[in-house]
Amino acid sequence: MLKRLTFLLLLCFTSARADQPNFFESAIKNFLEKFLDDEGQESFNQTSHLIDIPSGRIQYTAITGTLPQYTDTGEVAGNIFFTAYLKDEAKEDRPLTFIFNGGPGGSSMSMHIAGFGPRRILFPEEGQTDSPPHKLIDNPETILDLSDIVMIDPIDTGYSRIEDETYSRFFYSVEGDLVSFGEFIRLFCIHFNRWNSPKYLAGASYGTLRAAGLSEYLPGYLGIYLKGIVLMSCALDYNLLIQQRDLPLSDCFSIPTYAATAWYHGRTMQDKPVEEVVEHARRFTNDHYIPVMLQPSRLSPLQQTAFYKELAELIGLPVETIQQFEGRLSEESFIREFFAAERKQIGGIDSRYVGDVSSIGGEWYEDPSYRDRRQAFSASFFHYMQNELETTTPFPHYNLFSRESSCRWNYSTYDNPSGLPSFMQRLRRALIINPNMKVFVGSGYYDIRTPFAATEYSLEHLELPDSYRKNFQVEYYKAGHAYIFDLASLQKFKKDLVKFYGK
Repeated sequence: MLKRLTFLLLLCFTSARADQPNFFESAIKNFLEKFLDDEGQESFNQTSHLIDIPSGRIQYTAITGTLPQYTDTGEVAGNIFFTAYLKDEAKEDRPLTFIFNGGPGGSSMSMHIAGFGPRRILFPEEGQTDSPPHKLIDNPETILDLSDIVMIDPIDTGYSRIEDETYSRFFYSVEGDLVSFGEFIRLFCIHFNRWNSPKYLAGASYGTLRAAGLSEYLPGYLGIYLKGIVLMSCALDYNLLIQQRDLPLSDCFSIPTYAATAWYHGRTMQDKPVEEVVEHARRFTNDHYIPVMLQPSRLSPLQQTAFYKELAELIGLPVETIQQFEGRLSEESFIREFFAAERKQIGGIDSRYVGDVSSIGGEWYEDPSYRDRRQAFSASFFHYMQNELETTTPFPHYNLFSRESSCRWNYSTYDNPSGLPSFMQRLRRALIINPNMKVFVGSGYYDIRTPFAATEYSLEHLELPDSYRKNFQVEYYKAGHAYIFDLASLQKFKKDLVKFYGK
């Protein structure tokens, strides 16, 4: 797996593009030896299923197992666990979508049972209860009628594990992660003979950075061209998401989300729908807020007072709080200050949610987002894996989120070794290389973690010819970062994807 870029991060982020036939022959040989038993049968676990959804009845096979991650000498450095949902008796050119979550360090659990998969949990508005037993249903919003599905757990998440710890630095990195996923996709296509399938990627949060990187890496290094990518709650440029003391741009793009939040909680412009509130906030941000943040001294004391007052009314905070922070509020500041008088806080992942403060000193913070459905996820998923997909031993515990990989993650890239990652240039190059690739972009109005205005800025600065506008489908949802957790948004998302896959 790692021959061409194994030492990309370890040796000054250099890359080698030369083909290595001996490596690939060795990799394929080891792969076949590992996954074929003495009788030549696949060692993956397979179960047969049938579901009825609005688009019709689907018979499909669910496959769980691992694919190896090879070193340059053909040894196994790690194994990536996957779950594939393949429609029975499908044509070889049926679309194939590889799906992964974000983090970094996130498993694919929520993608299975809250959005893309053929089975999902009931949502609270459908009658799901906080305590077991939790109910799973056939998922009307699954994309299995549009495409076969492969759920991927990155190394150290889910059941995926590192076999050789000397490669942990490689796997826990932006660049190594791309190579790891690229090799997984390549081996999957070999084993299941899916070279002729139109291929899609779907990633959420950090997964959008991964998808954008893979959209260039796959055709450039492996000759795998994508039909499209689905980007959910984009994290394409970390410079627009991480607060930096002397660079105010990231704070600027949070203002429209703060305004939507204030509207939802009844603090601003209640006579207008959220779409109009958001558009007003966009204009305010571009015409007034950004110029002030770039040159605060341009305002006289009187003008500054008026500016603080207008901002306070727009985002629903006391003007004294706005003055205290001099008009710049990070995610942490905003979620703590919004209901500070009531000793409550709102969610950064989904600002519609409100929770109690667990510590007076504020040294501990737990996001209250999705607290009404969080208990149902893990128990439902483990029950699903064991009883419906019949996947139990020999796997270790399922790692829902890898704190180790998240904390140790190396965000340096070969084209920006000392800064925050930005893959806008790579997405631009991917579209130039593959001008027919489609790009779906979905954002939630109440997502403070990856604000929709930051995504809009990124798309506006791709600097592509106008002819590429047709490649993009941009959609908004009245929900937060994980908008698939919201039933109405999930239903809209499915309709939007029907349009996207049908292009």
